[in-house]
Amino acid sequence: MIRLAEIQVILVLLVAISSPSTAQSLEAVDQWIAEALANNAALGAQKSSIEVARAGVDSSDTWADPVFKYGIAPETLAGPNTVGHRFELSQQLPWPDQLSASRKAAEAEVIAARQDTQWRVRQLTASVKGAYAQWWFANEAIELHHETRALVEQLAKVSDQRLSYGVGSQSQMLRVQTELDTLDARLVELKADQARLAGKLIPLLGRRPTDSNLQLSLPPDTPLVSNGRNGMDHPMIEAAQAREAEARARLEIAETNRRPAFTASAGYNSLWADDSKRWMIGIGIRIPFSGQRQHSAVRKAAAEVSQHQWRTTQAHREWLASIADMKASVQAGYDRLDILNQRHLPNQRAHWEASLNELASGTGRLEDAINSARQLNGVKLARAAIIRDLYSARAGYEALLPMDTTDVSN
Repeated sequence: MIRLAEIQVILVLLVAISSPSTAQSLEAVDQWIAEALANNAALGAQKSSIEVARAGVDSSDTWADPVFKYGIAPETLAGPNTVGHRFELSQQLPWPDQLSASRKAAEAEVIAARQDTQWRVRQLTASVKGAYAQWWFANEAIELHHETRALVEQLAKVSDQRLSYGVGSQSQMLRVQTELDTLDARLVELKADQARLAGKLIPLLGRRPTDSNLQLSLPPDTPLVSNGRNGMDHPMIEAAQAREAEARARLEIAETNRRPAFTASAGYNSLWADDSKRWMIGIGIRIPFSGQRQHSAVRKAAAEVSQHQWRTTQAHREWLASIADMKASVQAGYDRLDILNQRHLPNQRAHWEASLNELASGTGRLEDAINSARQLNGVKLARAAIIRDLYSARAGYEALLPMDTTDVSN
């Protein structure tokens, strides 16, 4: 039989190997967020849309450019008389409410662009946190794989010692070696998955993340905050409301275009022999011939207002559905993590220790010990997956909080 002292040494080593790692994170999630907000191309393009909208505000309520006309009588160039010239300057006169409606439409476009950018910042922040959790999980899976291999190596030592004392078999040693070979092949797959994930993160971060052990800290399981003012001050909904306001302003513009358009003009015509007739002032009126074109424009603008009203309603409903889904995911994640930490993981660790003791004493089977090592790794991996999903769900929930809501996790 294997000596008791040797078994105790093996068990001490196993406990040390299976204990959680305390390695410090080399890259923090805040660093990732800062890099993404500074370098993400999609966000940069969205920010530029604000400047595009701002540029339209400055000229939105200005008058149309005046029109200058000049004419000459060619046959007077070679004749004995004075060369005939004609000058005219005309200016279209806008309706005051037409200019104010144009200004409101441009300002609403700026608000929509700002809110879209704010919503994009929130989405990007949540995406970065989710990517950080994925990268942490990929590294954690490799670390747990090494822990499992260390456990199987301890089984190999126990089997070798049992064989040296004549109570084991060669087939047990070969079975353990086969398990180690299987684990080595699995490690190749895990590292390939990690490399592929690193490539997928380049568009988000602008670079490949470093291959390091990361730590993911979850906020405490506290009651989630309320929905604030029913979500109407969330940037996603405020952007929809701004576009609805822009559509209403453009409807006002279409209504004013149904009125007659006035043009004032002043000019000089040297062809008149009488000097008193050469200077002229006038006014022009553009009267819709049938009004069909203007009526169609009003109908189109009114339909667009209705369209944006429905989109605002849909945005609010989608917000309510999304935040309810995220809250359920967050709460379920905390509940699952609590069960796993308090019951499942301790029980599986006890099962592994019992399997190892039984194998060392000759009362247990090698296959049971191998399965126990696998199951212990599976439970730890399931715990890491819960933490990953919970962290991502929490980030998504925070992105959906109204603007005036204070997040309890901050």
